[in-house]
Amino acid sequence: MKIKALIIDKKGHYRDSLASILSDLGVECEIYATGKDALESAKKPEYAFIFVSRYLEDMGGELFLHHYQQKYFLADALTVMITQNEVTEIMLEANKAGFKLVFNEKDINSIHSFLIRVVNNRTLDLHGKILYIEDQDSIAAMTTALFESYLADVNHVKNVDSAKIKFIENNYDLVITDCELNGNETANDIIELVRSYNDSDKARIPILVVSGEKDQSKRTAFLRNGANDFIIKPFDQDELVVRVSNLISNKKIEDQARKQQQELIQLAMFDQLTGLYNRHSLFDLAPKYISDAKRHKYSISLLVIDLDFFKNVNDSEGHAVGDSVLKMVGKVLREHCRNEDFVARFGGEEFVMLLPHCDLISACSKAEEIREAIAESNPCGLTITASLGVAILEKDDDFSSLFDKADNAVYKAKETGRNKVISLDL
Repeated sequence: MKIKALIIDKKGHYRDSLASILSDLGVECEIYATGKDALESAKKPEYAFIFVSRYLEDMGGELFLHHYQQKYFLADALTVMITQNEVTEIMLEANKAGFKLVFNEKDINSIHSFLIRVVNNRTLDLHGKILYIEDQDSIAAMTTALFESYLADVNHVKNVDSAKIKFIENNYDLVITDCELNGNETANDIIELVRSYNDSDKARIPILVVSGEKDQSKRTAFLRNGANDFIIKPFDQDELVVRVSNLISNKKIEDQARKQQQELIQLAMFDQLTGLYNRHSLFDLAPKYISDAKRHKYSISLLVIDLDFFKNVNDSEGHAVGDSVLKMVGKVLREHCRNEDFVARFGGEEFVMLLPHCDLISACSKAEEIREAIAESNPCGLTITASLGVAILEKDDDFSSLFDKADNAVYKAKETGRNKVISLDL
């Protein structure tokens, strides 16, 4: 829920300055020049902060707060008096009137610093899934309750075996472990468990060690072994929550960065319409396929697939239907390829398939299967056909010459009636 503040001050520039500070911190402000306006217009007691000048145009700040409390219950609102006087001179009277804090209006820097701390504390939540390893029930219950009060989802276990089961079953944002557990188990066993997932995102989950160890070198050893942070027992609860919040926040930032990186890779390598590799990926990866085939002396064939009369589809049915046709063809090609095959949209209505470990006869047979599947697909109720050219890699071929052979075969297929498979190598 949005944090809100009520500001009453007769000086417009000061109201605006205070509101600007709060708005930058994500606080929604309501501002008034007089106590009467505020009492008549202010909402029900949903304010986290109430700032009142000691001297308003129509009443004193103490009187305003008295009337406000009669009309509304203050709840947990932080009431702050703003004054031109020395703070120490009026602190007692302000406290008696119900103000929790007093600031001199000229000390705007102190007000700013104070608000940053308070807003951060009020908005702090963990909103993460935590695996917590602690063998003492009383400590575990207290700490779990603390985390849950900040909206964390906590799975508590007592030993490494139980931690392993939970770790396999769940995706966590943070692992917290006591330094020493029962049965000679230690935090290092937990660190080893997490970091052993070399090829998984699980290995990146941050680890916080709770340690009563007095020896700095031994504590530092946990960091060397793969922990991200540690906190000394007995710990301050606020410090623990802040450390946990920082670790979870950093992980989520890293997760978001990795997600965006994957999306960029997806955009760079794949055709967004069909989900197949794109032309850029074809020219980047196809030479590697060719190189591997030559090095290990196995056959590799190439298919070029060109849809017949596709321009007529776009012209008569519209580009939306044309896109649906291309998506369907992409689906057909994916269904007729093996894991080791490479399938790309070359551009427009033209597609390419590289078939490792596939001789010319087998490649022509595969091409015929694809031709029939496209003809039977009937996307959007339309009859769509394709002309296919097939070529096999010869000793002196590179990708460019292999592609040219298959592409020339496509032109031959189109010249001789379309909807057929041709190989010039036969």
